[in-house]
Amino acid sequence: MAVLSASAPARAAAPRDKPVSAAAALRACTGKALPEYRKGACLDDAAKALRERLGALVERKLAAIAAVATRTPSPGSLAGREDAENWRKAFLAAQAAWEEYFRRHCDSLYDFDYHGGSAAGQLASSCKIRLLGARIAELQE
Repeated sequence: MAVLSASAPARAAAPRDKPVSAAAALRACTGKALPEYRKGACLDDAAKALRERLGALVERKLAAIAAVATRTPSPGSLAGREDAENWRKAFLAAQAAWEEYFRRHCDSLYDFDYHGGSAAGQLASSCKIRLLGARIAELQE
């Protein structure tokens, strides 16, 4: 498993490198070795790095889908412009639904569950790290 360090959360890993360990990122940013005043920024940086990695994977997936348009149609396989367009629309709809869930769920932790308290930002960033790690794993399969 790839471990995200507090100094360089995920930038060193290419989009198709080893799987992300959300637990390792959370441990790196919340362990006793890191001063309390740096934990929030560490979690935020880790979430941002994972967001960039997810963006790269989405672009890679869209490129793979676009390549289907150039394949010669054959029974039992995705090929041709129509298949590529249908798949692209379905993927983009699924990604948009995931983005909406991601935003609403993690924001609700900050806004409602923890009422914007002193730990709310860290908990919202931790939520983002967990969900981003899971989505990255889904797209890498």
